Amino acid sequence: MSSPEQKNYAEIERLEGLLEALRGDRGTPRQTEATREAGLEIALAIREVGAMLVNVGWEQSYATGKSPDG
Repeated sequence: MSSPEQKNYAEIERLEGLLEALRGDRGTPRQTEATREAGLEIALAIREVGAMLVNVGWEQSYATGKSPDG
């Protein structure tokens, strides 16, 4: 698990598991707040993955426009 993308995907999965556990055991206001925080963290991680994919796309499109000579 060396690439940033793999680390982000693993983190998203971990947070989704925590979110499911929190949703299954609603009881206190703190648990509701924790559920919101976990959802926010998932959203931020997904945004980071999306940004990385956009950067990779730009790099690939730039590389295809160059000649092999440099």
